[in-house]
Amino acid sequence: MISNRQNKHKPVPYYEIKPGKIQGLLHAPPSKSVSHRLLILGALTGRPSQIHNVLFSEDILITLNALRKIGFQWERQENTIFFSGKREQPTGVATIDLGNSGTSARLLTAIAAGFPGEYLFRGSPRMLERPMSPLIDALINLGVSLEHHDGYLPLKIKGTRITGGKVTVDTSQSSQFLSALMMLAPLTRDGLEISRTGSVVSESYIQLTREMLKSAGIQIQQKDDQVIIPGDQKYQLTKAKVEGDYSSASYFAVGAAISSGAVCIENLLRNSVQGDRAILDILKKAGAKVFWRDEQVCIEAKNLKGIDINMNSQPDLVPTLAVMSLFGKGESRLRAIEHLRFKETDRLKAIMDNILKLNGKISLEENDLIIEPAPLSGTTLPTFNDHRIAMSFALAGLRIPGIKIENPGCVNKSFPEFWDYFESLKQAT
Repeated sequence: MISNRQNKHKPVPYYEIKPGKIQGLLHAPPSKSVSHRLLILGALTGRPSQIHNVLFSEDILITLNALRKIGFQWERQENTIFFSGKREQPTGVATIDLGNSGTSARLLTAIAAGFPGEYLFRGSPRMLERPMSPLIDALINLGVSLEHHDGYLPLKIKGTRITGGKVTVDTSQSSQFLSALMMLAPLTRDGLEISRTGSVVSESYIQLTREMLKSAGIQIQQKDDQVIIPGDQKYQLTKAKVEGDYSSASYFAVGAAISSGAVCIENLLRNSVQGDRAILDILKKAGAKVFWRDEQVCIEAKNLKGIDINMNSQPDLVPTLAVMSLFGKGESRLRAIEHLRFKETDRLKAIMDNILKLNGKISLEENDLIIEPAPLSGTTLPTFNDHRIAMSFALAGLRIPGIKIENPGCVNKSFPEFWDYFESLKQAT
């Protein structure tokens, strides 16, 4: 069984993968999405709280550092964060570096806006290109004093107690804009009546935020495209545990399926609201055998077939499923993937470029990716400094000799131990 341990790999220019199959028992690492949200909720309780089984990846450390800069006090003991329940308003302008963490940027911009102080949010060159204007516009409409760079970072915010009221947000580029306002709403005086416009991407993450707010004692009403959250509510969260991550587990589930292996994964909630839980149903549609045994989910397969799936709510699975589709019988179509252009890199372009480097057959038809099986050849693949591109295309090396993954350390953003897990579960064929 693989369990949490520190990643001690030294930085290397590339990671060479020898073919094999994924076989064994995996203890799923903690969820990144849940860690972000629980840590913020723990900070907002205003009383001592404990968040257990936290994922300590680059993105989560960015969120923790930002919470401290906003004034929330916490201590770490092993994999647990203890919040004191106290907040000290920062003196002067608190400069907060968000790196390339979109979740940290969106959620914490809204939270900082509701607390007295001055905050300067900056980020990596790529983060300065990622959309922020829908959230910026919504906050300004709520009366927040905010300076921005044409709708992008860097941002300078003068936080204060927000009155609340009606506000509209465009969710066509990211669900995080709505999640951010939902987490802010209980802190306002009169609450928020949030209307969303545009197509809704990553709906599952909005559902995750909603369920976590409810579990923290927050009242929420939803009517069609409106979310109504009363103001002046108290977060009630004294102790919580981060559940296992379906996103991280998906690499090994798919790895087992494409390599004729078999993996059982523990530490996943069977009825989780994580959107990437859909990987289990998708694998079934592709012809894999998926079943629960006690508290473990097991995946095994030998012959996969093409899939036709709408990926609007599970964008993080697209790179993994694109690689899986290289080895399925028949054409695969991954629908509604246009918002992948706004991720850590232009993830849509990265997927297409790498599959073409493998001599694979891939095309874009409006907002659908179409992948057809073809003879493939090994090569060195760039990651575009994108953790999900690195982990997804590592799976191709299970079947294709000669695969090297450049900049393998980029997995530290969400899954620092990925390569340890990968090598421990991979068996030579």
